[in-house]
Amino acid sequence: MIEPVQIENFTLGEGQKSFLIAELSANHDRDLDLALNLVDIAADAGWDCVKFQTYNADSLTVPSSHSSMKIDKVWGTDNLYDLYNNAGMPMEFHAPLFERARERGLIPFTSVYDPRDMDFVEDLGCAVYKIASFEMTFDDLLIEIAQTGKPIIMSTGMANLGEVDHAMNVLEQHGAGPVVLLHCVSSYPAPIEDVNLASMATLRDRFQRHVGFSDHTIGPAVALTAAAMGAVAIEKHFTDDMTRPGPDHRFSATPDVMKEIAEGVRLGHIARGVDGKETAAAEQGNRDAFRRSAFALRDLKAGDVLAPADYRFVRPNAGVPVSDKLALIDRPLSRDVKKYDPITYEDLAPK
Repeated sequence: MIEPVQIENFTLGEGQKSFLIAELSANHDRDLDLALNLVDIAADAGWDCVKFQTYNADSLTVPSSHSSMKIDKVWGTDNLYDLYNNAGMPMEFHAPLFERARERGLIPFTSVYDPRDMDFVEDLGCAVYKIASFEMTFDDLLIEIAQTGKPIIMSTGMANLGEVDHAMNVLEQHGAGPVVLLHCVSSYPAPIEDVNLASMATLRDRFQRHVGFSDHTIGPAVALTAAAMGAVAIEKHFTDDMTRPGPDHRFSATPDVMKEIAEGVRLGHIARGVDGKETAAAEQGNRDAFRRSAFALRDLKAGDVLAPADYRFVRPNAGVPVSDKLALIDRPLSRDVKKYDPITYEDLAPK
């Protein structure tokens, strides 16, 4: 059994409700009031935590006009530096957003992209760190995060197993705390036919770590399926309005979808239950009413020796059950039994 991971007041692991990570991403639109409202939306929807992204354009790239910097205009610009300049969350937003999250009962944490930002984030009291799929091959960053000793959630989008092996080795060699792996398809939005949730089992078996799912599909269906398949964490981008012009709104979950996922995960966790097979309390009435048992087909007298023609096994389960029909064969009665009454164990003479 893989040991559970404690993240503040949430225990993440087998048998626990999936840890719901509301990914704010670039949907703050560099507007603090909007970002604070999004934190409230995550809390009102019943999610467990809210995740931010800590970077600016210079954390990720350089202000170049080289042809390699050209990107699809679906992201709101055709230059990579400009994209990150527009999408990065201002550093001064972090403290009030962490505070709002805690006020609303959410665990706040962040993805870090530049080792130079670690001191800043540590000062926020970040309890867990996220390593984004795009950064899992950046050893310098992995080393800095590992050395905090705190839990790590690492997305594995785009990676093959060899790259995950390497990242895990780097983290382990530098004192990392417990690592949770997220299966992920780094396409925005991700086509459902490419999601391959079976990869979660592959990651779990190979690395003996808890595995969750970072969901970039549209709608609630894949997130709920992942939770039902044992994902210990579900991460999903969210927004208040998918039609906003920012780069991530178009594939993010609306408040209604967030609520649907949270409620589905909650109910699914209740329904999942525990190992074993026992009669449920809700089944007991049907067990009593609709299982078959012995009923007399004629008036029977004490001392009569039962023959097959004297009874039938019918509903309800009020007499000797059909599963114990051998108990009736050639058995004398200890008392009278009326026609169409059940024949009970108390009606049978001792053997």
